[in-house]
Amino acid sequence: MEYTGEKELLEDFSTGKEEACAYIYHRYFARICLFALSFVDETKESEDIAEESFIRLWQSKRNFESLHHLKAALYQTARRLGINYQTSRQRRINRVDAYVRLQDQDQSNQLQEIVYTETMSELYDALKKLPPKAREIVELTYLEGYSNQEVADLLHINMQTVKNQKLRALSLLRKLLSRNSFHYLMSIVFFSSEI
Repeated sequence: MEYTGEKELLEDFSTGKEEACAYIYHRYFARICLFALSFVDETKESEDIAEESFIRLWQSKRNFESLHHLKAALYQTARRLGINYQTSRQRRINRVDAYVRLQDQDQSNQLQEIVYTETMSELYDALKKLPPKAREIVELTYLEGYSNQEVADLLHINMQTVKNQKLRALSLLRKLLSRNSFHYLMSIVFFSSEI
């Protein structure tokens, strides 16, 4: 249907006549699509926003004073939909980013746990090969956290014997452990202030 008068077009549009909606749609669709592109990255998305703007405005069955007023309402509706789209998109991106970070963190934690487990397994196997007294002193100091003085008191030996046994054990462990496992053990040694 071809409209010659603005008043008739606006009345038909406000009462929900499809011909009036189609006429308005064809007249303003390209403009609204172009405007919607300022909110989205792809033409298809801008077309979706434009179509939704026309549908919402048409279904609202509002009365408009002029085509200028109707066009302003279209732009306003497209703007709201565009902002909603951006907000929704940002939430999706944030959720995906948070999920990826969590997965990376979980993988990192799992990898650390695997390294720790393998290193400790290798360490316990190597400890079994140490002389009994050296093994006992290493276990008490490095694995259970006793000080040299506490071990000396517990085993009824002097503190210099504890230190000598620890140095002897470390020398033997250096030969028994892989380089990485020995470095891990040494990091434990340096965190405990006593050698």
